[in-house]
Amino acid sequence: MKPQVIPLVLAALLAGCASTNSADMESMREMAQQALDRAQAAESMAQQASQKADAASQDAAAAMEAARDAQACCQANTRRINRAFEQSMQK
Repeated sequence: MKPQVIPLVLAALLAGCASTNSADMESMREMAQQALDRAQAAESMAQQASQKADAASQDAAAAMEAARDAQACCQANTRRINRAFEQSMQK
């Protein structure tokens, strides 16, 4: 449930229960506050997870670039070694 919707739902629940006694109302308020607190904690955890995922994605991109650079270096070395071998065989 989106965070903006939670206060509206809680207000509707509280408004619909206006005929109950004050102890019940206080209990419902506490439950509503706990639900709101949990929703806010979940949203915070989701934001942290998103930030960690973004960082992991950046790390993966950097690793991929390093792997491409290493592959290019290996291919260049292979060409050099092959040329040197061919030249030594022609002598």
